[in-house]
Amino acid sequence: MSTRGGPGLRKARGPGFFLRENLTRLRSDDAAWREVFARADVVSEGAVSGGDWFGSTSIILNLPEMPAEDLAMVRAVASRCLHVRLRALRIARREAQSRAGASLLPSQCEIRFDDDSRGLRIDVDVQASLLTKRHARV
Repeated sequence: MSTRGGPGLRKARGPGFFLRENLTRLRSDDAAWREVFARADVVSEGAVSGGDWFGSTSIILNLPEMPAEDLAMVRAVASRCLHVRLRALRIARREAQSRAGASLLPSQCEIRFDDDSRGLRIDVDVQASLLTKRHARV
């Protein structure tokens, strides 16, 4: 019988839920986004069908000239930034409500981010029921 000076028998374990790595944290500046959204080009279309609104809003954010890798980083940060997503949703709902001619009930929205020749494009699809007299409380 040999006695080794190494580790003994041990159960193999699979990877855990987390892997600790060196991470870089980014923080988005809401004031800068506010300025960019104030100068944005907004185009909407949609229609009412069966008492529901179906529409789409495209928001083009005119960004300053920057290298392609920086633009990709801006798009990645913007797509995860709560402030950017919320601003885009508010614009899309405001557009939908003005075009529908009635107040909207809570809506379902889908947001997509993409590059544009002028900067960043945000497309928001909105689907919502219209507030009618049958929804109002008596």
